[in-house]
Amino acid sequence: MTDDSITTLKKEPKATIKLIKGSAFAYETASHLPKLHQCMIFNGKRGAGKSVAATNLLRMYRETGSMDRIIVISPTFESNIKLMEDLDIDTNDVLDPENPDVIQQVKDIVNSERDMFLNYLRLKANYKAFMKQMGNRLPPLQTDENEDLMLEYYDEYSDSFKIPEARYKCYDFKPPRPPVISLFIDDCMCSKMFNDRSFPSIVTRHRHLSSLPTGGAVGISLFIAIQSYKASSGLPKVIRNQATSIALFRTKDRSELKQISESFSGEVDPEKFERLYDYATRDSPHDFLFVDLHKKDSQESMFRRNFDEYIILK
Repeated sequence: MTDDSITTLKKEPKATIKLIKGSAFAYETASHLPKLHQCMIFNGKRGAGKSVAATNLLRMYRETGSMDRIIVISPTFESNIKLMEDLDIDTNDVLDPENPDVIQQVKDIVNSERDMFLNYLRLKANYKAFMKQMGNRLPPLQTDENEDLMLEYYDEYSDSFKIPEARYKCYDFKPPRPPVISLFIDDCMCSKMFNDRSFPSIVTRHRHLSSLPTGGAVGISLFIAIQSYKASSGLPKVIRNQATSIALFRTKDRSELKQISESFSGEVDPEKFERLYDYATRDSPHDFLFVDLHKKDSQESMFRRNFDEYIILK
């Protein structure tokens, strides 16, 4: 069938598709940083620098105010005290990939952050009415809710009633927003988690975790460091298909590089992709080609050498 044989007979305006406001990338980030939410893959052999690159990116998000809490799943990360200090990671947020409940632990953390955010908004909204009632010396209604409010507003240090301090600055933004949470998965290939069906589930649903009553969700950004893109013990295809970006380090396995280039053939043909990769990784074993499938309009290119050099295709 040729294009000439296709005819539009009549428009049907009542059936026009309307776009719903919103975005897969819900949170603002600095102009030089990738959008959030992310599902970013760091692919490279052992010692290439995947963890260094990932933690540096997380640090940049932290320093620019667009990352509030970082969860780590790794059997080795807790031993790296320096990285934990730089990223302000609580030791309780470093989880074990061999724990069969590790994915549920992540969901519980995100749910608790959602609940704390909503509770703060509730207390802030009710504060004026509560203080008015206290100022008028009206006898409070004897309900569990009123007793709870008195306990939540009372500050024992100042012996007065006040709104509890916001857990994050973003609580008081205009409009307020929930915290931005990331999950860094490092050195977890061959772990129980990689073979758990709940792992692909949280990846495919990462933007929708912990829904909000006003619409949207808290969600979580994923940063996954792996040594092999398509090995039997590597990332399942369903997870690879969720990738919004990839940091690709030098590899001697040209067949794997070919497979990766074919995965991105919708954006650039495999031959050009391999030329970009060779250019980005030629000078150092720790350099990488960064491919951002959803770059910002203001950014020069979807391709970078590391994070700090745009590669412009002629």
